[in-house]
Amino acid sequence: AVVSTQSTGNVLVVSGNEEARLLKLFFPERFSAPGSDYEAIKLILELKRLALTSEVLAKVTAKQLKLSDSLTDTRLTLLQHDKAVYAAGLVLELTHFRVAVSSFERCINQCDPETFLRLGRISSELSTHTNVLVTLRSHLEKGILDEGTPLSPLTNSTSAFQGLRNTYFADIKPSCREILTDDMLVMQVLCEGITATAKKLIACFLRVQEGSVLAEKASCLKSLCGEFLRTMRRIKNFVPAHGKPFSFPQETDEMLTATVSELCSSFAALQTTATNLSQYISGVSEEDLITVPDIEDIIKKGCSSTGVTGHGLERVVAHVSSLLPALQQMATNIQDGEFDQQGDLDTKSEPPYDMRAKLFKEQFALADQLKGQLEFKHTENFELKKMVRIKEEEVSQQAVKADMLERRLENARKDGDSKLEVVKQELADAKKMISGKDKQFEETMDRLQEDIDSLEAEKGTLRTKLEQASKRAPRAHYTESILTEQGAAAAGGSGVRVILEDSPATLSKLECLQSYAHLMQEENVKLMANDIKTKLAALPTLNIPKLYDPMIEVEKAVNELHQKLLAMVANTKVLDITKTVYGRTPKEVWKEQTATQSCLHNEYLRLKLQAQKEMGRYYGVGGFVQTSAGEFITPEFVHVLMEKEIPQLLGKVTIPCGKEEGRYKVLLDRKEIDSLNTRLLPTQ
Repeated sequence: AVVSTQSTGNVLVVSGNEEARLLKLFFPERFSAPGSDYEAIKLILELKRLALTSEVLAKVTAKQLKLSDSLTDTRLTLLQHDKAVYAAGLVLELTHFRVAVSSFERCINQCDPETFLRLGRISSELSTHTNVLVTLRSHLEKGILDEGTPLSPLTNSTSAFQGLRNTYFADIKPSCREILTDDMLVMQVLCEGITATAKKLIACFLRVQEGSVLAEKASCLKSLCGEFLRTMRRIKNFVPAHGKPFSFPQETDEMLTATVSELCSSFAALQTTATNLSQYISGVSEEDLITVPDIEDIIKKGCSSTGVTGHGLERVVAHVSSLLPALQQMATNIQDGEFDQQGDLDTKSEPPYDMRAKLFKEQFALADQLKGQLEFKHTENFELKKMVRIKEEEVSQQAVKADMLERRLENARKDGDSKLEVVKQELADAKKMISGKDKQFEETMDRLQEDIDSLEAEKGTLRTKLEQASKRAPRAHYTESILTEQGAAAAGGSGVRVILEDSPATLSKLECLQSYAHLMQEENVKLMANDIKTKLAALPTLNIPKLYDPMIEVEKAVNELHQKLLAMVANTKVLDITKTVYGRTPKEVWKEQTATQSCLHNEYLRLKLQAQKEMGRYYGVGGFVQTSAGEFITPEFVHVLMEKEIPQLLGKVTIPCGKEEGRYKVLLDRKEIDSLNTRLLPTQ
């Protein structure tokens, strides 16, 4: 049983380490950095491991060194008593170590998260204390654990944990229930140790002449220890349960501390006395007598370190008995409920690792939210980039169009410049022509003016002559000379026509023509569409025949049957013939299951026949014949199916037999048929 327990524990340790390693891989790097949460959690686990290891070592030591047997068995030898006393001392040291570790662990569970993280740095120092327990365990497994094994490393480890508690948690005061639990545990171990030491002293006094008086004093120690154990049982039985108020005054706390301390000193004194006495007795031969005066100095010297009154064992008995009344009074007070109304309820503060875990969860939740927001922003950015890309494409298209327009404008500007140059040249030519015409007109006008002047002069001359003639003789008619003045036409020249391409009037005309053409095109399309709709409506309705594939129906039915069978296999239920199911007897349930299976089998046969029909129909002639009365299997296809199901009958052999007669079918292969023919039909 021990081997199986150890192997199971090793497997659990290995699996736990592997799980911790895998979990560590998924945590961030700052979680496993020095002085981080990983180190602090590792410290908690190491403390629990040390406490459990010390407890297991104490139990195994007490069992292997027969500490429990020494408390009840009176037939042990002196050597066995020596081992039991040493085991009591070792168990006491392990208990002190366990109490110190548990107290330190409880303080860690009550501290703030900052102190919890600071304490993670001392997790590497726990290897020294672990090595102490490992050494004791190896000695215990090898069977070399005896009085020669030093206990000072274990004592130093206990002092180290007490020093750590006083250093880091001086302001954290343990509850009264925790103090009482720890002190009761230590006192129980002390009482067992004092009892084992008293049994060893009684065994030593058997060699002493007239040692019965000393044996009675040692028996008084046993009785006192039994009284202590009964009192502690009373205290444990009447202490209020967890969650109820329980507290005792400072005087009671000091009394418990003093009781534990004095019992430790008494146990140490008795252990020293028993060791010295055992060494003295082992040095005396069996034939020599040992008297009380011979060992009286050893007892007095060993017991002088405890108590204040008496000598020898009387001093220890008196000292131990003086500690009992205060403990009994405390048990009476607890039984009467005097400590129930003092103090507050036992409230457990939230451990720092739970607070750190909540903080981590909040950070993870916040990180998830931020991750979601980041993904949302990333999606938004992606959409914005996409929109920007589309806008850039549009801008690039507009830029291309702008470039094209600029080029057209440049071309138009160049054309306009060239045309303007031509117009300017024509204008210059026209100006030259006009200037030439002006000169010609001026010259003509000058000539006309000269002609007019000459005519005026002639007119005056003629008028003078006429006056002179009228004076001479009247005339019947006057002759008027009409001088027709033909002047060159006033200055006038041919106009210059300037044609500008892409003028606003031309563009507006073009736009009107384009819109009119577009409207004409749409109207044409509408007329054509109405004509096509009329023609389509006049056509007869097109009925497309539905394609029927019988194999598809067969496949669907086979798939449904397959799903039903899988459901039956997956949901197999064991029929309990001793109980009813929803008011139905097991027989009815079984009949229902049998009927369901029969229906599925019939469905299977029907689908098989239908598949065979479709297969025969698919392969053409020889499978099925379609008649007015129905569809029938052809004889050839029946013969094929029969050959598949029933083996072919190749021959008949008659064998004489006794009473049993009948026809038996035997399936033989080709070699067996040849062998049978050789035996029954031998060749000549």
